[in-house]
Parts: sequence; C-alpha cells; structure tokens
Amino acid sequence: MPIRQTTPQQEIDAYMAEQIKRIEYALVRTMQYVGERCLIAARKSKSYRDITGNLRSSVGYVISVDGNIVNSSDFDTVKNGESGAKEGYEYACSLVSQFPQGICLIVVAGKNYAQYVTAKGKDVLDSAELLAEQLVPKMLSKLKL
Repeated sequence: MPIRQTTPQQEIDAYMAEQIKRIEYALVRTMQYVGERCLIAARKSKSYRDITGNLRSSVGYVISVDGNIVNSSDFDTVKNGESGAKEGYEYACSLVSQFPQGICLIVVAGKNYAQYVTAKGKDVLDSAELLAEQLVPKMLSKLKL
C-alpha cells in the first residue's frame, strides 16, 4: 500500500511558515539581548576619556534579517555627542548591505577615530566583542537550534 498525503499542502506550508517565523523571532530577540549586553559593556568601559561624548554616543547596534533592519539600539546621546549618535547609526546601517542573507547583529563605534583610540590600547569595543563571542554560542544552545 503506497503512502498517501492526506493533509492539504496549504496546511503544511502554513505550518512551516509559522515555525520559521517563530524561530526567526527567537533569534532576533536573542541578538537583541546580546546587542544590549555588548552596548552596556562598551559604554561602561572607562579606558579612554570621551571629552565630547561623541565616541560613546556612536556605540550601538542594528539587527538585520535578509538585509533589512528589524531592530536597533537607541544610539543614546552622551554629554553633547549628538553627531556621534547620528554617525554611529548611519555607519551601522551602511554595513547592513554587506549581509544580505540571514540574521545579523552589527555592533559599531561609528566615529571615524574609534579605530585610532583602539590602536592606542583603549577599550572601545574590545570587551563588547569578547562578551558577544561568549554569549552567542550559549544563547543559541539554549534555543536548541
């Protein structure tokens, strides 16, 4: 006796689409948690003097799904760092096009001198990067994906 499909294909497709949405939502929320933890770690770093507030204001993250931004940090202004917050968000958004597929967390320090400060041995995003490397595998294993 041959195997027969009794469930309509539309129901199977709807179920699969719902499961994909559920998993995507869980992954985005996980990346949001990791992004927030990285943001806190980067902003708490006191290894450099941020006189204007622009460098700390430029620190933030965006989350993209298939090249579309679905979530981002607030890029809060620190001191008088309005231009830093704006540049940080714009820089993060510009990087999204490099990741047209999948779910991506992008954490940035958007001021053009962030790399210079890091090269001087100061912690701009280093602690945030290390934290992300620890958190992502743990969080994904908890999701059992």
